[in-house]
Amino acid sequence: MNHYLFLRIYFQVSRLIGLCNLHYDSANHRFILNRVLTVTYCAILNVAYLLILPFALFLLTGNIYDCPDAGMFAVVYNVVALTKLLTMLFLMSSVWIQRCRLQKLGNDLMKLLHKFRFHLGNDCRNRCLCKALLTSSRFLLLTQQLVTRDSLVNCEGNSRLRRAMLPYQMAAIVYALIMILLMSYVDLTVYMVEVAGNWLLENMSQRVLEMVQDLEALPERNGIPREMGLMQILAAWRKHWRRCHRLDELLKQIVDIFQWQLLFNLLTTYIFNIAVLFRLWIYLEFDKTFHIWKGILYAVIFLTHHVEVIMQFSIFEINRSKWLGLLESIANLWDINFSGSQFNNSGIVLSRKLEVSLFYLNRKLQLNPKRVRRLHIVGFFDLSNSSVHNMTRSIITNVLVLCQIAYKIYG
Repeated sequence: MNHYLFLRIYFQVSRLIGLCNLHYDSANHRFILNRVLTVTYCAILNVAYLLILPFALFLLTGNIYDCPDAGMFAVVYNVVALTKLLTMLFLMSSVWIQRCRLQKLGNDLMKLLHKFRFHLGNDCRNRCLCKALLTSSRFLLLTQQLVTRDSLVNCEGNSRLRRAMLPYQMAAIVYALIMILLMSYVDLTVYMVEVAGNWLLENMSQRVLEMVQDLEALPERNGIPREMGLMQILAAWRKHWRRCHRLDELLKQIVDIFQWQLLFNLLTTYIFNIAVLFRLWIYLEFDKTFHIWKGILYAVIFLTHHVEVIMQFSIFEINRSKWLGLLESIANLWDINFSGSQFNNSGIVLSRKLEVSLFYLNRKLQLNPKRVRRLHIVGFFDLSNSSVHNMTRSIITNVLVLCQIAYKIYG
């Protein structure tokens, strides 16, 4: 099938760039860890990445003080482009140290998807493609920051030295782009898992609605037919709730594995947004070579990165809304069962099981929990739309402060 072919290609590329030695077996619908040669290849690449990192950073920023034409704001703008490379250490530790755990979680997710006959519908496909398109803008931003006229790589210092160092600087830029690809892969993988989880939750809610319909179709009088029907619904609910609970644990473990990576990716994207928006204001206000298309490019880059942050948070907000939909469906099932099965043994057992599920989901979905936190990253902020609004206000506030500083310096 097309989506399984896509998974195969996706993980082939991840092995090629040394991210992980996972391989997707489309025949058995499971992930396996390639050994020996693949592990050796990925380990050599990762060691090379770590050893090259300080030299690449030096080549791309080492001539800060030798650039006579580069102003303070231009230098800061270029250095900010490299902040995301420092998150590579967290990426290596989170992926390589826990790759066996990732394999197990991936196989559990594939089992759930296979049981619900997963198909890559238009909504899932469009969300993943849109996320991939927005993530690819990181390469455009990094290239624009490192290669344009006022970048540190194109510094108008010693032209002879610049010509001699040009091949090494180009190699450092390629290295930086590969690092961005590694980290973008992690972001996109977490996003795809959340999209698949949301699809599963939607289908789980639909299964509960089918149980409601089956319960309403049972005879109203207590007797053997109603008892047998309730026993079947009870068995189906027990199996269904185990899958719901497993999915909840799976999604929480995925965020737990990648929480530091998500945190630093969001923080560096936040810094990018401040730098790009402030750079746009500097360009419009002070640049004598103003060109409308360059201003539009800065605006598009800022909006693209901001929309990417919104998508990263919104997928978790959608996940919360899907859990709320499941909670409402279970509450409806409990209400119908309780009203018609007060003197039926299987109905009473089903009611108790549903009450436990309602209690679990109510604690999970508390709006202002005191003892139970919502889904969050390292305790810093919740993965919700309110965090996006706070981040947007913070970006605008910081840009206004930087603008006041620029006015005091340059008048």
